[in-house]
Amino acid sequence: MPQPPLDIPKYLASPLPPLREAYPPGTGGTGPRASWPEGTLKGVQVLDDFAAQAKAYMCTVSSEPVPPHQGFKYPKTAQAITHLPNPIKSPADLQKCLSTLPLAAIAAVLTAVDADPSDVQTVLDQAGYESDGGEEMHVLPEGGKTRGWYWKFNKSPLGSGEFLLSRQGEDKVYLVVRTINSSAFTQHDWDEYVVTGPYHYATTSKASWYWSRTWGAARRLDAQYWVLTDWQRWTFGKFDEKREHGWTSPILPYDATDPSVCEALYYWAQASIGRADVKLDKKNTAGLPALFPPNPARRVSKSGGRRDKGLRDMRKVRAANESDIEDSDAE
Repeated sequence: MPQPPLDIPKYLASPLPPLREAYPPGTGGTGPRASWPEGTLKGVQVLDDFAAQAKAYMCTVSSEPVPPHQGFKYPKTAQAITHLPNPIKSPADLQKCLSTLPLAAIAAVLTAVDADPSDVQTVLDQAGYESDGGEEMHVLPEGGKTRGWYWKFNKSPLGSGEFLLSRQGEDKVYLVVRTINSSAFTQHDWDEYVVTGPYHYATTSKASWYWSRTWGAARRLDAQYWVLTDWQRWTFGKFDEKREHGWTSPILPYDATDPSVCEALYYWAQASIGRADVKLDKKNTAGLPALFPPNPARRVSKSGGRRDKGLRDMRKVRAANESDIEDSDAE
């Protein structure tokens, strides 16, 4: 059957499917992480009305069906689910899940909205039939007027998996979707991450560490908008132009509705492109209570030598290390 015209609000409203997790235990480490002398981040803040802003934007999206561009076919949820790794056992599984369903959906919708009508007809004529989504097309036909949207997978210098939203013919990165492993970044860490207050780099807090990592990715890629997810949880964030202040949404669960994850992701993509408004108030966080208290539930790794065979004082706060987030633990 041919892919029918796309009712964007209806298509994006569906929640993500539930996926189990079965990550193996972490393996070793790389030693305590270094200081962060280049950091300019001074404050972090929860964008409390993110959901309301996303819903308000989706109310402006026309329900008039849009012809999909067959070079960027949209995934049909029922079919895509059958190709998702379940349970998720590794960062590669998580990346496949993201690229197969929510990210592919957003790229297809963005391209359909921007597609030149003549290109759409040209693709149908060349194929001789309308696509049913059974064949793979990764690039637009040569000579077309449409510049499609796509996600490029990338590895950060420390190994984190990230997807970069770009447009054909451009080098600019509009939005960064960074992945993380829930066995290394727990609900407690998420609770410490989604906060409002003065930022300081703390080696005993994974939340502080990952704020610094997100800041580093934004600077490296020259991007302001970002997303952090382990599939079960999603946060949507932005830095100001000087990267001195960062905002993050409250945690959006995978099965959220009104807005769904795909609606929120579409809104944030459009905001990063400059086609959706984001209302931000910048709080003065300097006088607020300190964040990122020492957390003793952290591992430590030593470089060289042998571990002390004696019992460690478990009451002593241990420095978080890169392996808590990276390598076999997390992306």
